[in-house]
Amino acid sequence: MTGPAAVTGGARRIAAHLSGGVLGAAMLVMPPVVAALTGGRAPLVWAAHVVLGGAVGLVLAELVRARVPPATLAGAVGALLGPLAGRVVDGVFAVAFTAGQAAIAWFAATCLLAAPGGALPEPGVDVLLVALGVLVVAVLAALSPFPPPPAVLRARPWVTGALALACVALGWPGAPQAGAHTPFAPTGLPPGGAVWLALAALFFAGVGWESVTSVVPAVAAGARRTAGGVALGVAAVAVVYVGLSAVPAAGAATEVPGPVRWALAVAVLLVLTSYCFTNVRAAARITARLHPDWRPGRAVVAVVGAACCAFACAGVRDGAVPLLLLGPAVAALVGYALAAVAAVRLGGPALRCAGAVLLLVLVAFLPAGALLTG
Repeated sequence: MTGPAAVTGGARRIAAHLSGGVLGAAMLVMPPVVAALTGGRAPLVWAAHVVLGGAVGLVLAELVRARVPPATLAGAVGALLGPLAGRVVDGVFAVAFTAGQAAIAWFAATCLLAAPGGALPEPGVDVLLVALGVLVVAVLAALSPFPPPPAVLRARPWVTGALALACVALGWPGAPQAGAHTPFAPTGLPPGGAVWLALAALFFAGVGWESVTSVVPAVAAGARRTAGGVALGVAAVAVVYVGLSAVPAAGAATEVPGPVRWALAVAVLLVLTSYCFTNVRAAARITARLHPDWRPGRAVVAVVGAACCAFACAGVRDGAVPLLLLGPAVAALVGYALAAVAAVRLGGPALRCAGAVLLLVLVAFLPAGALLTG
């Protein structure tokens, strides 16, 4: 197929790939966590995240469009800045993926233990044991030789989105009361620090903006169509994420019935365990790229699983979920900052300016957190 139809199809392919890369477990995990941290400001925080993520996707897309073949973010950065830069990206993502799975497991465990009485549990040994159980099941599945059925992987984002919509519409799991000890928010944070932590944790939801590096070179569209495809993908993500944060909770005024809580909790547990399973395998593949003699076999999967469990054990404190999500946040920050450096060094005038602005925003994010959290 050639001509306008092919060009339009290329833009749609970019949009579908980008939105599919971003929308995942975060649809379930992040809405209640962001709401617990920011309250009524949650839609604005989500909107800020989507704007930043969209800027990352657009800069990356224009950077790789005619410069590198389809590759991962690490592969693209390595091709543009040298192998060492690529290994740095792989290294931080390998560690970050393990912390991210610990956070997902903590969230699933919190939901399950909130099902009996409806109240969020304190971050104690009970939650930790359930979280470790989630990770053990996921690692055992990752150690098996069986790949997940493609039909299941295609359906999973839709199931996750529908389940997330049901949870936010019913107001479950509910937001913790001020000063309550829960895994969703640390106690004692000033309002500015809570907003910063929410934005930082949302980098976990933004792991996926870099997926343009594998689809844009393959589509080989022009600059305008590439930008249009990225914009369409960003719009799809915005509709989902900002929409989830703004849905009025019907369950806020009335208690969610026990059977409904159990049904939601079990569904969340199953869906998030499946994400841990596939993400552990992804982390093993990333880890194996760090050394030419390593392979993503059972030994590497076991090491990744042990690291996930270690992070889960380290998370026994208030705000375990967003604090563990700082791992993916750092990885995304490093990877996106290196891509911005490549844009400044190798891009044309417009791309250099965009890369410089993005780099300044990313670099300023860490000291801003130190100031806002006191």
